Amino acid sequence: MTRQAIEHAIEAAGIKAAVTRLSDLSGGCIHQVSRVDLDDGRTLVAKLTNASQRGLFEEEAVGLTALAETNTVLVPYALHTGEYDGRAVLLMTHVDPGPRDDGAYRRLGEELAAMHRTDVGQRYGFAHDNHLGTTPQPNTWHDDWVEFNRNCRLGHQLNLAKAGRAMSSDELKTVERVIDRLDQILPHRPFPSLLHGDLWAGNAMPGVDEDGSPRVAVIDPACSIGDGWADIAMMQLFGGFPASCFEAYSAQIHDHNEVDRRIAAYQLYHVLNHVNLFGRGYARQAVALAQQLAA
Repeated sequence: MTRQAIEHAIEAAGIKAAVTRLSDLSGGCIHQVSRVDLDDGRTLVAKLTNASQRGLFEEEAVGLTALAETNTVLVPYALHTGEYDGRAVLLMTHVDPGPRDDGAYRRLGEELAAMHRTDVGQRYGFAHDNHLGTTPQPNTWHDDWVEFNRNCRLGHQLNLAKAGRAMSSDELKTVERVIDRLDQILPHRPFPSLLHGDLWAGNAMPGVDEDGSPRVAVIDPACSIGDGWADIAMMQLFGGFPASCFEAYSAQIHDHNEVDRRIAAYQLYHVLNHVNLFGRGYARQAVALAQQLAA
């Protein structure tokens, strides 16, 4: 059934080639991910999931396209999304794997800075809501970054934690104090940047570009428009990126005002999401960040 669904997607994408080999790829913690070798020499990637989750693939395709259109970071190109034989399929180009090269990570820092400097309008949000992992992520347009975070980021995660009873009342009150004083932590009008949105090390894949030069490709976005330091916050939260990447980024960005506090607030959003996804194992980390910000 998997092969048949992929072959239907390839045909629907207008690709006149036959599948010669399918092989599983690592990294598919939510969906099945396969490498697809074609008889014309091309290699594609297919992600598959239940048909009911097709919307997740459509969101991902929009995000990949938005990133690609900045002509900065290396991303796979979304070729087609569809539903075949009860399976949702996302078809993408394949990025050849490469070495873990320090120069490639330094280049990634420069590319992210360029992406975050790209003109994407003057509002915060996105053209549609999407998901952070499997958590719904609202992206209602706002003119004020503080209000966007109160309504669509920290406030949203707090409401989910309340509904899921994932945190105690005292822990929730600590997060509420952060939200109440968010205007003392975040700028109201940072430069609006296109964000990857979920840039942990597992979504940054060492690869090579068309001429064989080492680069780092970014995958699985949860895009929105906001403060560029929000991407850096996620990159620093769980590690996996060398210091050279952040040094290269910081050298290209002129807005360093209260960066550490901003980063802590953006990290709180992601840690709260982990609380809501995986349970109380992340509650202590969330409370520690909230206490730091509320002090």
